[in-house]
Amino acid sequence: MFERILCATDFSRSSEATTALIPGIPTAKEVVLTYVIDPADTSYSIWIPGRPRAVPKEAAEAAMAKEKQQLLGAGLAVTEHVAVAEGGNIAEAILAVAQEVRPSLIVMGARGRNIISDFFLGSVSAGVLERARTHMLIARTTPEGADPFSRVLCPVDFSKPSLQVVSMLRRLRVPEVVLLHVVAGNGEAGEAVRDAEARLLDLKKTLEAAGVRVETRVARGQAVEGICTAAEESGATLIMLPRLGRTDYITNTPIGSVAAGVAKQARHSVCVIFPALDLEIEVRELNADEFSLAEKIWMHYHQQTGDPERDRIFGVFVEGSLVSVARCRAHPDGLEVDGVFTPTEYRGRGYAKRTVEALVAACGNETLSMHSTLELVGFYGSFGFVSVPEDNLPPTIRARFDFALGDMEGANVQPMMRPGKTP
Repeated sequence: MFERILCATDFSRSSEATTALIPGIPTAKEVVLTYVIDPADTSYSIWIPGRPRAVPKEAAEAAMAKEKQQLLGAGLAVTEHVAVAEGGNIAEAILAVAQEVRPSLIVMGARGRNIISDFFLGSVSAGVLERARTHMLIARTTPEGADPFSRVLCPVDFSKPSLQVVSMLRRLRVPEVVLLHVVAGNGEAGEAVRDAEARLLDLKKTLEAAGVRVETRVARGQAVEGICTAAEESGATLIMLPRLGRTDYITNTPIGSVAAGVAKQARHSVCVIFPALDLEIEVRELNADEFSLAEKIWMHYHQQTGDPERDRIFGVFVEGSLVSVARCRAHPDGLEVDGVFTPTEYRGRGYAKRTVEALVAACGNETLSMHSTLELVGFYGSFGFVSVPEDNLPPTIRARFDFALGDMEGANVQPMMRPGKTP
């Protein structure tokens, strides 16, 4: 699970402490010890932004040898990797190494030599965290003699990513786990608290069956603050949470606000888990009582509304949430396709394509008309729509763009039609 570890070092005290934590990581077998150099420095000294001088090559080699020996002494295989910071981008250099060696875990200190406080996330670590495509451990001070995974605080929002983390803890056979759920707000939330307690109890039983000692907690308030406070109060040695929360993982968010906030603010080491996404996707026509869901999406697209008397609306549901819609509206003289919209955060996953496919499959036996934006003519062409003169559209559908006074290009519009099946 965490067999191959990429450890980025800059030979600071924080980095030395980070290296010392690695033997305590369950399942660790191999470490790729990596440092970054300035390509303009022919001495190949380590390069750290904000410092007038680099660490001399001889000093860097001695520090690398020391850290390597520490890992070898713990029974781990060690390889060295020198990364080149092209354009001075250290985070990019580390990510390039990760792309090459494919680690199962990236380990970095929370701060480098140019960061003053132990309790702030350095810009390099933050840059790697935001773009990493694997699990990442941000190391901070751990109680002396304690392995980082000896008592893990695991925040749970009952989403698939957080349940994946619970499953990982079971397979890692972590000795002690504190399961935490934070209920939003500070007002009346008795039912939410009771529900969380019951669900945490079920998870507790699953972990205890694997020999893990488990404590459960329910807190109220803001998630980041509640997690950091619980870590302090529970004596945790590590916070382990998914990089994406309940709503984040169905969008294109690179890292959720809770994971980013905890990584930045916690005084504890934080292990951010990259989830194995297995999204439940359903493509179908909406029922009339679901039109309000489409209207919420259309609030960001001309504030359209649905009319059950003449509209058929199709959509893609991801994990039960509507993320893309398209409408087929019946006019007195024909059918019009419009309202095709996917909010920005859900784009890039082919949801619009699947929505239009569903609409065409259901309504395509009849001729379909539409006003496409110019940049989407090719997209709709892939579904059999062809560009036509404006006069070819049915009168009531053509009338919707009378305001353009015939200047379709000026209105960024191309009339299109898709022939129906011949009887």
